[in-house]
Amino acid sequence: MSALRLDRGTSTLGFQGAGVALVDIDFAILGRASVRIDGRLDASWGPPKLRALLTALLVRPGVSVTPDELADWIWRPDDLPGNVAQVLALYSSRLRPVLRRVSDDAGIVVHNGNYRLEVDPRKIDYSAFKDQVHHARAHARRGDPQRALDTIRRAFGLCGPQPLADGAGEAADAWRHRLRENVLLPAYDTLFAQQLELGEADAVLAKLDELATDHRTHLALFKRRLEALHALSRADEATRQFLAVYKALRADFDDVGATDLREFHDRLKAKASSPPTAPPVVTATRAPNQLPPDVREFFGHEQLLLKLTAVTTRPGLVVVDGVGGVGKTTFVVRWAHTNAHRFPDGLLYIDLHGYSNGPAVEPATAVDRFLQAFGVTTDRIPEPEHRATKLQSLLATRKILILLDNARDTDQVNPLLPLLTSSVVVVASRSHLSGLAARQTPYRFPLVPLDTEQSSHLLAAQIGVPVQAHRDVLTDLARLCGGLPIVLKTLAQYIATRASVPLTVFVDQLSRDLRLLDIGSVGDSANHGPRAVFEQSLRALAPDVQHLFCLLGTHPGPDFGVGVAAALGGTPTRRTRLVLDALVEANLLEQSSALGRYKFHDLIREFAADRVESDEERQAAELRALDFYTRTAENADKTVFPTQVRVRTTPTTAESGGITFQDEESARLWCVAERHNLTSAIAHAVRSGYPQAAQLPHLVGQILLRHGYFEEALTILHTGLSAAMSGSDVEYQADALHNIATIKLLRQRFGEAEHHVQLAHVKYAEIGDEVGIAACLHTGARIMVETGNVVMGIDSHERALRMIRRTREAGLEVTMLYRAAEAYQRAYEYERAASYYRESLHLARDLDDVLAQGRILTLLGSLSFAREQNAEARDHLRAGLALLARVYDIGAAGTACGLLARVELECGNLFEAREYGRQSVRLCKRVFDSRGEADALQNLAVVFRRTARYEAAVEAWEQAKTILDDLDPQRAAEIARLLRETPDSAAGIPTGRRESPSEKPHRSNRR
Repeated sequence: MSALRLDRGTSTLGFQGAGVALVDIDFAILGRASVRIDGRLDASWGPPKLRALLTALLVRPGVSVTPDELADWIWRPDDLPGNVAQVLALYSSRLRPVLRRVSDDAGIVVHNGNYRLEVDPRKIDYSAFKDQVHHARAHARRGDPQRALDTIRRAFGLCGPQPLADGAGEAADAWRHRLRENVLLPAYDTLFAQQLELGEADAVLAKLDELATDHRTHLALFKRRLEALHALSRADEATRQFLAVYKALRADFDDVGATDLREFHDRLKAKASSPPTAPPVVTATRAPNQLPPDVREFFGHEQLLLKLTAVTTRPGLVVVDGVGGVGKTTFVVRWAHTNAHRFPDGLLYIDLHGYSNGPAVEPATAVDRFLQAFGVTTDRIPEPEHRATKLQSLLATRKILILLDNARDTDQVNPLLPLLTSSVVVVASRSHLSGLAARQTPYRFPLVPLDTEQSSHLLAAQIGVPVQAHRDVLTDLARLCGGLPIVLKTLAQYIATRASVPLTVFVDQLSRDLRLLDIGSVGDSANHGPRAVFEQSLRALAPDVQHLFCLLGTHPGPDFGVGVAAALGGTPTRRTRLVLDALVEANLLEQSSALGRYKFHDLIREFAADRVESDEERQAAELRALDFYTRTAENADKTVFPTQVRVRTTPTTAESGGITFQDEESARLWCVAERHNLTSAIAHAVRSGYPQAAQLPHLVGQILLRHGYFEEALTILHTGLSAAMSGSDVEYQADALHNIATIKLLRQRFGEAEHHVQLAHVKYAEIGDEVGIAACLHTGARIMVETGNVVMGIDSHERALRMIRRTREAGLEVTMLYRAAEAYQRAYEYERAASYYRESLHLARDLDDVLAQGRILTLLGSLSFAREQNAEARDHLRAGLALLARVYDIGAAGTACGLLARVELECGNLFEAREYGRQSVRLCKRVFDSRGEADALQNLAVVFRRTARYEAAVEAWEQAKTILDDLDPQRAAEIARLLRETPDSAAGIPTGRRESPSEKPHRSNRR
């Protein structure tokens, strides 16, 4: 992107003409990332990756950015470092001294792993550019093209050859594209308009040729080209270019664009051929303006405002919808005031009172009010049909904007639309107005709540306090409001009337005994507060829809599917789906990321729960939902682990029967999709004393582990243990303790694992559960092997095997066989290990246990590799990985990839070794297998060294060393020594085989 440029080294913007104080630019991103050092903008202050990080943070100053988002700005997918979080921490530590040199107020804040750059946005060239363009357009609207041209030229003086030149990732590419399309090209349109006004048509054509835009997708700029050609008396050339683009638009089936371009070209020709005329005679009919006053403070939705402007270049219908209180009226009125100059013949507005306490406005009444705005005396036109015809004729020849606010439904709007076809019509409603699709094709603009940053600014403006001085407390208050302006303004009014009370007190009060819905629910604002707004939306619905809406508020999780909604309401699934669709249509419920899943805004959920009529009705609904989750989880457990010991559950009512699954994948995916709901449901069951609290954790915990959701699995098991310990069922207590021990073992917290397995052993012994005792012996044996006590581990494995064989639990026997084989492999008894592996594989195939087969083949591959049988190892590992991918066992797949990386490295296949190594790092991270991650990083380092990517190799070694500092200090010290002795970053590390594979423990089969 080319641009007019000034000396960026001394960039200081003086906006005195626009009434803006002098502002120094301290940071620049519209070219290379530059910072003001010693009075000049310096673009060579740091290495490329550091400049890319600063660029990513400067794009959204004051906003928290996740490590994944930053990675998308800094690296291409193929160049991602092994540990993004560690690298970002390193880069941010190097960036802080640079920021301190620029300004004492600038700094990086890290919170919950996310990064936020604290800096005055006005000191960034991007913000200054937009501000200058805004003032240029203001000068143009006031009829001062020379000042407008001077101002916008100063804006373009801030631009370098390529914006975000240091951003290397896909996010930077996407931002550059959006900047060009949504900011720079519209700014050029403003520049060209002023140049044409001042007779600089040659300059317009020269710059348009330089920009080289696609005429079909940038019609506004192409129109400037045609204007410039006509201004230079090159009408024939303008016609040739017009015909080429017009035909291309027709060929692309863009009839709207083609028609608009043809009409514009016709106007240009007519203007060129007509003699000068006297000023038009003003008719008696006045240009009405019924718009409500514009708001003083408006935050957010900038892109939506631009899109709305883009789609209203010709008559058409726009629907702006959103939940009550989200700011639809404010949005459309702000847009109308901003674009009033585009509608010189009038601005019509009416509140249809679709969601008011009074009666809704009839279509005939709306017609009368519009006619009266034109000065028409409606009493002289007695027939409603004739009045409608009169309005239609008045609008036909005028450029009018019509806002239909607060529409209740399609039936209220439909009778008006045929009369308004020659105008731009914007309808605002809490309903999606889906029925309009039967006759119309409206542009749809769903309005979403403000984000936390925008909410903070709105709160500060309404309260009357500076954002910077109260950022943290304003952020806390904003989060509670959920981005709804009606709630933000109500809370701000509540705070503003108590000016002597510190803001922090309100945060504490709202966290304890004050509810947002209660603010403004009595007194003068009783009919206008959040609760009243939600009540108006609910009253518009049928009784059965209202009833299910209230019961849905009792659901404990963040979202829900149709099945649990049917269970809550005790209604058939088909009817429930229709009711949910009605709630989505009314914007009282949101469609989640997938069809068939729904979620509430937090405050609407609270409002719904408040309306449940009695505690008995609430408890009955909650039990139906818990029964549904328990039965479905039980079906999933049976489908995924058909050969394992079953979890004991209590009987339930038939009406809340759960989902059944046709295959293992659908069962696993259900558990993953519902994991947050299951966690919340279990916690709620514990608080309420429901029996499902002790059962659900054991039904879903192992499936979540397979997908790498360790924290969720551990949370629900601890919650289940709490429920079991409060009761008298010893088996549930023992199962919870043992499953927690298994997760601790997987996380390599061996002391905690040993503690829990000993407690579980005591519980199982108390009730004489031989299967449970064998499972504890088995888990204890694994702990011994992992902590280096291999001989005692083997002895304990053998005892567990003998005991489980007496119980004839074949599924558990498979697991105990291959775990015992692992122990023998660690003891270098390879023949004994191979015998146990083969025996367990044969038994797993008899049971059709795909998961066990995948794990055993992986372990056989590790044994073959240890015996230097590389071809056989590769075959075993690839076969095992294919089976593990089928059942989505992330942890074991990470181990298989790590071993395959080592095999391919040993065979000299560097590309395959690199790809398997990267996959192993990603998978090991998912399941918190630190040792496996370190092994994979070390192998990657060797691959990078052999391919002369020395910087990447050193980075991989450093990350591996960081991990091994605690796990294996001896290996960490060896890496550190080699790095110290490698001044050119090109030396390697030992590539020989380690004597035993790095393997992680797997599923505890006793729950």
